[in-house]
Amino acid sequence: MHVRWLELRAFRNHASLGFAPDRSVNVLTGSNAQGKTSLLEALHVVVAGRSFRTAQLGECVSWGASEAVVGAELRHGTQSWPVRVRVFARGGLAIEPGLCPWARAVSFAASDLGLLSGSPQARRGYLDGAAAKLVPAHGEACRRYRLVLHQRARLLAQVSSRADATRVLEPWDAQVAGLGSEIVHRRLDVLAVLGGVAQEVWRALAPAGRGLALEYVSDVAPGADQAETRERLRAALGAARRAELARGVTLVGPHRDEIAVRLGGTDARRFASRGEQRVAVLSLRLAEAGAVARRLGVAPVLVLDDVLTELDGGARRRVLEWLERQGQVVFSTTDEASLPRAAGTIWSVRPSGVEATRGVVEPIAAEGVA
Repeated sequence: MHVRWLELRAFRNHASLGFAPDRSVNVLTGSNAQGKTSLLEALHVVVAGRSFRTAQLGECVSWGASEAVVGAELRHGTQSWPVRVRVFARGGLAIEPGLCPWARAVSFAASDLGLLSGSPQARRGYLDGAAAKLVPAHGEACRRYRLVLHQRARLLAQVSSRADATRVLEPWDAQVAGLGSEIVHRRLDVLAVLGGVAQEVWRALAPAGRGLALEYVSDVAPGADQAETRERLRAALGAARRAELARGVTLVGPHRDEIAVRLGGTDARRFASRGEQRVAVLSLRLAEAGAVARRLGVAPVLVLDDVLTELDGGARRRVLEWLERQGQVVFSTTDEASLPRAAGTIWSVRPSGVEATRGVVEPIAAEGVA
């Protein structure tokens, strides 16, 4: 799939802007604070319905405006999906006619380095995000699971001194175990795909590096199927009853699990160089895109912010060679001089507009977003 055209109004520092990206690689250039990341963000919002920069979409609205508007046309083969997203300064958004059912976007930003250096929550979020792209029901299961955890925590505090605490908690144990087993097995299924693609990407980007592997780590070993895992989780919840009542939190379940990223069998968080970590994180994001393309048969749009920073010349070349084979890619850089001649269509971005400075661009008339 690809975005045929994109138009913004009152989005971040762009009062009004039109952009018709090439179907292949697009490079956004320009000095800092010119709106490159904002343009990438708008592209992600119109495809995915959310920002990769903030959970507070109201931050995307230009100062003094009541709403921002992003319009686009998405294409896949002969299918076309015009979409218009209104983002309100007070919070929330409206999507007309709705998110495109076959469109996906995968992003990379500097904050993604937290996938390795940050808490287990970041790595769980990466895996759950990838799973939701492949199976939208996974996102709903995770939302329901979080609600159950919240309600169960309140109940733990209320019954901590009661003799019938176990009886009261057993129905909630069943929900934690049922939803938890569903989440765990979908994670395992997706991780198997991600792990294989991540190894492939890593070998291409770091051919002389140590092998990359992903491993699911849990205090409760998953069973052969969901039913067995469900029973193991219920048993573990029972064993942790006293500690949970004392602390008022659920100590068992997929919200406690971890994804280990290993290079040559060692923990990449502790034993990888800064350059290795950056390439490893990029490999994870590109693996997410590869998994979407293989499972759904539709390549996602890749939205990559400052993706070449801290990479040496060889790594940059290998990254660009990989991106050239991935469908529509839009990435930003402040160092246009370091790009090879065949890097793709080069765009100069300013708050006043976007102009192609290298590459052939087909003129496209947008419908407008006003």
